Amino acid sequence: MPAELIELGSVVGLFGVRGEVRLHLHNREDSVLDEPREVIFRGPDGQERVATVSARPGAGKRIIGRVAGVSNPDEAAALVGWTVLIDRDALPPPGDGEFYVADLLGLSVEDEEGTAIGTLRDVAVTPGGGRDVWVIDTDGGEAFVVATPENIVRVDHEAGVIVVARAAVSSD
Repeated sequence: MPAELIELGSVVGLFGVRGEVRLHLHNREDSVLDEPREVIFRGPDGQERVATVSARPGAGKRIIGRVAGVSNPDEAAALVGWTVLIDRDALPPPGDGEFYVADLLGLSVEDEEGTAIGTLRDVAVTPGGGRDVWVIDTDGGEAFVVATPENIVRVDHEAGVIVVARAAVSSD
């Protein structure tokens, strides 16, 4: 049986001249990549590459990744836009109030009043890797919510519902 893969984030840029990459991790505070770990990089075309990665904080909110076998900016640039995945069994179980993005996809999204908005389809990253943006399929197209604590009121896995602040929903 194939492993269940969880998306940790993506490669959003380069850092320095030694082939390090800037990572956008869905959970910056997680320590899963503090020690070298085997991950799967998946390119926009579906191509996959297995490599060992470790991460460290950079300046500000940056997360810097060292990918085994990548030693110069050209090799690192080839990974920009690729997602970083890991076998679910290599991750700790989420704590109270925590979740993995993979567990949210397909859940219903509604506002604080219980009005249906749509279904969570994807989690995108703003340019430069600044924030997660939740992409919601609605009857009228797509809607978006920046995933911040102020905008995400509650996630109820048992009910299969995500409650978001109505004012945070954008269709632009």
